[in-house]
Amino acid sequence: MYVGVAKLTLVVAHSTSLKEKRMVVRRVKDRVRETVGVAINETGALDDRQRAELGVAATSNDRAKVFDILDQVLRVAQTASDGQVVAIAKDAWTFDVADVPVVVDRERAGTGDKTAGMDDFIPDAWKGED
Repeated sequence: MYVGVAKLTLVVAHSTSLKEKRMVVRRVKDRVRETVGVAINETGALDDRQRAELGVAATSNDRAKVFDILDQVLRVAQTASDGQVVAIAKDAWTFDVADVPVVVDRERAGTGDKTAGMDDFIPDAWKGED
């Protein structure tokens, strides 16, 4: 599986308040979510009234498809509002779920009775560590 991320920098030159900027940013985020179906959120400094940074995440089994999705996000963002996309950074890398160890936080998993006696999934090397 491939995971792709992008950072879009959006300038809203006509904005004189945070409220105006947020309306433009919300329009972009809503349009991207509806059209492309990816996760997108504002990630940069929230107190700048004319600039916004948006983070986007997408996954696919094909690296080229991830970049196609991120390119589609850019096209939608450029046409979704009066803001101007002035910069974009994007990257994709492989993500193999089999390489990620499963860790259960028993304190956050609820009452201990649900996980009692279920230590068979914990690797032996981890059992002595606290």
